[in-house]
Amino acid sequence: MVTMIDPAAMQFVAQRPVGTLATGTGTSGGSATPSLVPICYCWDGQDLWVPLDTKPKRVSDPRHLRRVRNILAEPSVQVCVQDYLRDAWTELAYVIVHGQARLVEPGAPGHADAVALLRAKYRQYHTMPIESRPAIAIRPERTTSWGAIARRSDRPALLESTINGRRSVRRFTQAPVPAEMLRQIVETARWAPSPHGRQPWRFFVTTRAETRAHLAAAMGDVWQSTLAQDGESAEIVAQRLEISRTRIRTAPAIIIPCLYLEDLDQYPDVERQAAETTMAVQSLGAAIQNMLLTAYHLGLDMGWMCAPLFCQSIVQHALDLPATWLPQALLPLGYAALDPKRRERRPLDDLTRWDLTN
Repeated sequence: MVTMIDPAAMQFVAQRPVGTLATGTGTSGGSATPSLVPICYCWDGQDLWVPLDTKPKRVSDPRHLRRVRNILAEPSVQVCVQDYLRDAWTELAYVIVHGQARLVEPGAPGHADAVALLRAKYRQYHTMPIESRPAIAIRPERTTSWGAIARRSDRPALLESTINGRRSVRRFTQAPVPAEMLRQIVETARWAPSPHGRQPWRFFVTTRAETRAHLAAAMGDVWQSTLAQDGESAEIVAQRLEISRTRIRTAPAIIIPCLYLEDLDQYPDVERQAAETTMAVQSLGAAIQNMLLTAYHLGLDMGWMCAPLFCQSIVQHALDLPATWLPQALLPLGYAALDPKRRERRPLDDLTRWDLTN
C-alpha cells in the first residue's frame, strides 16, 4: 500500500477512461451511506475534473444530483480507478484518490480548461454542451494504490495507446506541469541510444512565464526576416509570427534540446567528423522521441518546433546557454486545450522495401 500523492499513481489515473466516485461519509451532514457512481474525468495536474454532463439522469438540474448534494454537505471524497480486466493477476492494479471536492460553476477559474481537456479525452463531449454546466473538481490529498501501476509491461497497449496515440499539440490549457512529471520526461531522454554512449545532448527546461516571453520576443526579429523572405504579405507574416510567439508564451513548460559535440570522437578527416556529427543529431532525435512518447504516456501533450535551428545564437543569448549548447528544437509541453486533427500516415508498404526469407 502507498499513502501519498504518488506521481505513478496519478499517471495511472490519468490514462484510464473511467472511475468510480464515492461521496457521503456520514459526517458534517453528509449521507450516512456512501454513494457510488461511475464517472468520466480528466486530470489537469492539480485537480480531477468530473463533468455533470447531459447523459440521462433522474433530475434535470445537476445541482440536485445526490453526489453534488453530498459534496456540498461533506467535501471529502474518494475516486477509485482500476485495471482488473486481465487474466494475469500480476497485472492487476487499482488507485484510490482521497481528496476534497468542490462544485465549479461555468466561467469560474479552471472550468473552461477542464472542458477542453474532457473534450480532448472523450469525443462524445465534442457536441455535448458541458461548457454551460457545473463540474466537480477534486483536489487530491493522498493516493492509495496496489498492484502493477508503475510497470508498463503490456507492450500491445503501449503500442496502441502511446505510440499510435501521440499527437503534435499547439494549444495548451494553463494548468501547470508538475515538476516531477518534467523530471520523468527528461529522464527518459537519457536512455536514448547515442554514438559511443556519449549522450551528445543537453536540455534546458523552464516553466517561468517571463523566460518564455523573453525567448519569444528574442526570436521574433529572426522569424520576421525569415518569413519575409518567403514572399508573404506583411499581414500574413505578422499573423504567423504572432501564432509562433503565442505557442511559446502560453505553453506551461518548454524544453530546448541542444546538441553537445564536445565529447565526441575527433577525426583528422572531414568526412568521418561529419559522420560523427550526423550520428549525434540522429541520437538527439531519439532522445526527443523518448520525451514525446513519455509526455503522452503521462497524460500530457507536446509539440516540436524547429525554429531554434535558424537562430541558435539568439536562443543561446536569451537563455544564457553555454556556447557548446547548440539549440536544435523547442518543445512546448502541457495539457492539450484542443484535440488536434491527426495527419494521415502513408501505408506501410509505400514506405518499405521488403526482402524477407518467406
